Amino acid sequence: MGRIGIIANPTSGKDIRRLVGQALVVGNREKVNIVKRILIGAYAAGVREIMIMPDSFSIGLQILHDLKNQYQKLVDCVQILEIPLDNSSADSIIAAEKMREWRADCILTLGGGGTVRVVSKGAGDIPLLPISTGTNNVIPEFIEGTIAGMAAGYFSLLADEEKKGFIDHQKKINVIVNGKLIDIALVDIAVLASQYVGSRAVWDPHQLLQVAVTRASPMNIGFSSIIGKYQLIGKDDSFGALVSLKESGKCYRVQAAIGPGMIHDFCIEEFLDMKPDMPVRLVNIRPAVIALDGEREIVLGLDDQAEIVLELEGPCFLDYRKIMESTVVIKK
Repeated sequence: MGRIGIIANPTSGKDIRRLVGQALVVGNREKVNIVKRILIGAYAAGVREIMIMPDSFSIGLQILHDLKNQYQKLVDCVQILEIPLDNSSADSIIAAEKMREWRADCILTLGGGGTVRVVSKGAGDIPLLPISTGTNNVIPEFIEGTIAGMAAGYFSLLADEEKKGFIDHQKKINVIVNGKLIDIALVDIAVLASQYVGSRAVWDPHQLLQVAVTRASPMNIGFSSIIGKYQLIGKDDSFGALVSLKESGKCYRVQAAIGPGMIHDFCIEEFLDMKPDMPVRLVNIRPAVIALDGEREIVLGLDDQAEIVLELEGPCFLDYRKIMESTVVIKK
């Protein structure tokens, strides 16, 4: 019997970008509905052990209440993880660690890029299936919960050797401050001329000093779209890139959407290819803040030295399309 974990971030999709931009709002009631559809899909695929992270909104308990009359056998397969809640990203990290210890076959996440980044730190080598309910949807896709649940279910019942064919390793950027690994980003890091974390979400483009990415496309929403207007970088390319920005002067000018409804012009002063495992020193302007996948996380003081390293062997994601296509009986 397969085992799947579910981590639904109740705070994703509710930051300041709803005020300064036109970002989509996915309320917690809709997250309840999405997880219900995940459970129905996973159960239909044969999963009989499911673990859900607790949260202050009680998403898991609401789901069990809603399903108990029509899907009692499914409800009997679900457990709510028992952990103390800090109402911070630490909850997701701890939940992912517990699911890894429980030997989950995969973990489904509901949130944005920040949620996936945090969960990946606790999940280790457990593959993730991210479902977007966040803002800048470069990594998490808008996947119908029913299909996500079925794909996770089919995957969880495969033999270990078969599972390897449906897993993709993602690139990541390691952030090193004063010689110590501090954190990671999966899509982009941004260096900002600021000294406060504040609302975490980055919405003022005039603070941007540098942007580094693992992937880039003009179709993206977020900082990776800045580089994406200069060079395309796919998720499977064995390189990344870093650009230095300035307000005016001689430069390469691009227009990019750094958030829903937030389009700005940027002036690229310098472009650098990032090769795997090669440290790149960040700009030495202080004080500064480093944002990871769109969220301010690291404050750099006057004496702090920071560098980044691109790594190809990052978190594992499920290729849900490939999983679902493998169930087709007749293929042309």
